[in-house]
Amino acid sequence: MKFKSVVKAKPLGGWYIELTDEQTGMSVVCDTIEEYMTKIEEMGAQYGPDIEVEWSQGEGVIPAYINEIRGLMREYQEKMGLSEG
Repeated sequence: MKFKSVVKAKPLGGWYIELTDEQTGMSVVCDTIEEYMTKIEEMGAQYGPDIEVEWSQGEGVIPAYINEIRGLMREYQEKMGLSEG
C-alpha cells in the first residue's frame, strides 16, 4: 500500500506534512513528527507492515525544513528503537 507524504510550508513560516492514503484518498495534516508517526501507524494498520511512503515537497519549502524533518525523524526512530544503525 502506498502513502504520499508532502512537506508543505505554512504561510507564516514553519512546515507541516500532508499524509494521504492513495487507496482511500483520505488525507490528514500533521504539524509534528510525533503526530505524523501516529497517523501513519493508524492509517497503515489495516495494510500490515507492507506499506510504502513516497515523499515530496510543496512550493516554498526551504532546505532547512527538510533538514529539520530528517533530524526529527532520526531522533524519533532512535527514541522508539527503530533506528537502523
